[in-house]
Amino acid sequence: MNRHAVICIALILCGIAPRAAAQNWKNALKDVASNVVDKATDGKATELLMVGSWSYSAPGVKLESDNTLADLGASAMTGKLQGNLKTLYELVGIRQGGCRFTFASDKSFTAVIGERTFRGTYEYAASSHDVTLRFERLAQFDLGTLTGKAYLSGTDLQLLFPATRLLTMIETLSEKLASISSAASSVETLLKQFESLYLGFEFTKE
Repeated sequence: MNRHAVICIALILCGIAPRAAAQNWKNALKDVASNVVDKATDGKATELLMVGSWSYSAPGVKLESDNTLADLGASAMTGKLQGNLKTLYELVGIRQGGCRFTFASDKSFTAVIGERTFRGTYEYAASSHDVTLRFERLAQFDLGTLTGKAYLSGTDLQLLFPATRLLTMIETLSEKLASISSAASSVETLLKQFESLYLGFEFTKE
């Protein structure tokens, strides 16, 4: 499949070109295989398809190795870490039905986390999958700038950040909740067993 054909497929998937009547873009994306499309377009597929609204579904855990992000799915520690992250996230409102990111084509974004709505701008470098989120200050909450990675995983979107920076964001959102300390300590204990760990979120398209 040549690059022009792949780009056309990507455009079809994101709704710029006509869709096949028998399947929606999610099914089409599964058929083509998101990672193949993304590599063939030098990351442009992710850039196109991340535009829209995404609902949080689960914690994301990845390990950086040889300048790529490799799944830790084979590690028995992954499930435990994800479970602890789920508990930590829920304390600050990051839960299914309570967290949503919307990315616009003009490079602005909106993030709904619990009862708070944050706005800002983002940049995405297709070739490296680097994503930078610049949050506007909201009252006492200053999330600052988050730089990490954005990937398509099947029909899901993964936003992943260096572990220490992600935990700083969670602490900012915690409003000094006493209950955050125990959950955060559990996560930090597990983090000591890994190097170059990325943590974040998995989203499903709305």
